[in-house]
Amino acid sequence: MKESLANVVRGLAVLLLFVPAPLAVVGAPAASATSAAQVVAAEPAVVVPEAAEAEEEDPWTIRFLAPAVVVICVLALVGALAYYVVRIRGRYRAV
Repeated sequence: MKESLANVVRGLAVLLLFVPAPLAVVGAPAASATSAAQVVAAEPAVVVPEAAEAEEEDPWTIRFLAPAVVVICVLALVGALAYYVVRIRGRYRAV
């Protein structure tokens, strides 16, 4: 009997938790539909003009660091290629 009483209490707890929520949702659309219609039909109290965005200058990191990094990478690749041609390739010859 003890286990069945515990199951009944759990069942009632589940009913109390989950039954009121759907009942509240069922009544909500009618109230929200009328308020939404009133909000859509209403005109704004004050019309605020949209501000035009001013052109922003690129940050200094984009203007100076990005080209510097590109130049350094190109120089590193050229240096690695020159090292390969002079030191490694010149050392071994196929006979």
